[in-house]
Amino acid sequence: MTGEHLSLALEKIMQSGALDVYFTPIFMKKGRPAYKIGVITKAQNFEDVASAIFRWTSTIGIRFVKMQRIEMEREVRKVNDVPEMRLKISSYKDIKKVKLEFEDIKKLSE
Repeated sequence: MTGEHLSLALEKIMQSGALDVYFTPIFMKKGRPAYKIGVITKAQNFEDVASAIFRWTSTIGIRFVKMQRIEMEREVRKVNDVPEMRLKISSYKDIKKVKLEFEDIKKLSE
């Protein structure tokens, strides 16, 4: 697959319900270069995501592993209206992380 095809595949797989998609360059048997696709999705989206992988990539097989996930609690607070600035607060037990929303910061540099 070309870089353009990989980019399109990533976009289509994300649209099918994947939470994240990534490619890792690898070497297959006989030293052939390839890309390993990694996809994170919720169980209820698995069939749609698998269909998108088959439709938009050259693969003919998918290996998958079910995993458990733990997430920090998340909260978004608006701290400014003009320009809009949102604060993302993540917490787990006694751990707290606070950062400005990247997209809001990006708008300031335009």
